[in-house]
Order: sequence, then structure tokens, then C-alpha cells
Amino acid sequence: MSLITACPACHTQFEVDDAQLLAYAGKVRCGECSHVFDARASIVQAEEGLQAEMLRAEEPEQPAITENDAQAFSVVTELPVAPIDPLEPDFRIADAIPDIRPDAPVPAISWNLPAEEGPEVTIPDFLRNVSVTDDRPSLPEKTARPWLFSALSVVLLLTLLFQYLYFMRVNLAANYPATKPLLQSLCKLAHCEVALPHDIAQLTIDDADIQEHRERENVLVFSSVLINHGDVPQAYPDIELTLTNMADEPVLRKILKPTEYLTAAVSVDQGLAAQQEQPVKATLGVEDKAVTGFRVAIAY
Repeated sequence: MSLITACPACHTQFEVDDAQLLAYAGKVRCGECSHVFDARASIVQAEEGLQAEMLRAEEPEQPAITENDAQAFSVVTELPVAPIDPLEPDFRIADAIPDIRPDAPVPAISWNLPAEEGPEVTIPDFLRNVSVTDDRPSLPEKTARPWLFSALSVVLLLTLLFQYLYFMRVNLAANYPATKPLLQSLCKLAHCEVALPHDIAQLTIDDADIQEHRERENVLVFSSVLINHGDVPQAYPDIELTLTNMADEPVLRKILKPTEYLTAAVSVDQGLAAQQEQPVKATLGVEDKAVTGFRVAIAY
């Protein structure tokens, strides 16, 4: 059903229908002056009064209006439709309401919002003449010296090599006997010595026994066997011998050095060869002490 509505700003009349009035809660934009208004409130003619009845049927219940108030109030209720965005640039009256004048031009819509005014920013004078270029003098370029890094690398490698030889000289000489003369020459410069390994875990003492001397009184004869279970020669250890009485209390303790329990024919500097046994023997003076037992141990 067609209706006629008039723009309240420029009084231009347009033809609208029910679908156009229901869209956007009846709000339209005039194609002549771009004024946004409620087309339902500006209807000037209706066919058979059906459109007014449709609008009143969709309106919520309103309080009663007396006859005295009928001329002073016009009750119009907007439909619960999302309001139109007045800033939408693509919404025009031509899309919602065709102009009753066929030759009427459709004015374009443009929105020029006022810019927000803020406090004026003043720039200090000392910041106005700041130059972008860096006027500081450039640092002199340093020439690369690759030979210096090479020399330092060689020195570090040699230092690491000498440290390894110094701390591992004993194991190297034992496992590689051919290197022992060279290691001894280097040790003369470093004031060190190439000693034999002192791995007590590779040694055991077995068949220990104490007997009285056949010709001398108050003298006991100690005898035993040292065994090297390792794969390299080991230095001869010290033998700790403890004599005890009947209460298993120590009455005499003596530490025997290799020169004291080895014969003159045995070279102490060569050490106990790998997988070899070496008999040991020593005499002890007890001076009338009651000796009934003994304990023996080895240590470096």
C-alpha cells in the first residue's frame, strides 16, 4: 500500500510503501536536502486508512488519551528495529523512498565531521633546528691482523698440550714406555719427575707370616708376597705392620719402606712389573714384648 510522506525540512514529498516504513524504524533521508526524519510521523495521505491501523497494531499499549489531549499530542511509537547509522555513506533516500518526481536528481551524501580540537602543541626553539645527520667524527678504522689471531691460537694449543703432558705424564710413561725419555727431558725444564703409577687398587699382599729368628733372640722375621694385578708397572708401596698381644692390642707398629723389605738385587725404581709377584722379607726387634698376632696393610 502506497503512502505519501513529506520532508519537514524542505517539504519535498515522497511515495513510500509498508516495507520501506518498517525498515530502519521508519527513518529515512531526504534525497533533496539530506535531512533524516521519521517518514511515519510525516505521512500526509493514506489510502483507506489501513496503513495507520497496521502501525497502531504493531505499537505497544499506550495510556488512554482524552478528548482534550487529542489535539495536543500525537502518539507515535517506533518499531523495535536497530536505528540507522547516520554516518553510513552508502545509505540514501533513493534506496529507501523513491522520489515522486521522476526527474528529481538524487543528491550525493557526504559527511564532513568536524575535527576534534585539542591544545596547540608548541615546539621549543632548541628542537626546531635539530639536524638529522650525525656530525660526530667517525672512529678510525682498525686494520685486521689475522696473523695475531693465528699466533694466539697456536700458543693456546701448545699450552693445552703441555698441561696435558704435565698432569698425565705418569700414565703416559707407564702405558707408553717409549715416551718416558721425552717426558723426563720435559720434566727437567718444569722441575718435575716421571714417577711410577701409584694405583693401590692393583696391588695385594698375600701369604703374610711372622716367625722367630733362628739365631737371634727377641727378633721376628716377617715374610709375604706383593702381587701386581694391573697391566702397567706399579711403584712399590709401604707395608704397615702392626704386632698385637693376646687381647689384640697393638704393642708395636712399624712402616716398612721398599728398601727395607726388598733385597738389594731388586730395583726399586723399576717398580713391580705388571702381572708379577714379588716376595718381601723383613726383621723386627720386639725386646721381650709379648706378641701373639699381627696385622698387615699396604699404602702409598
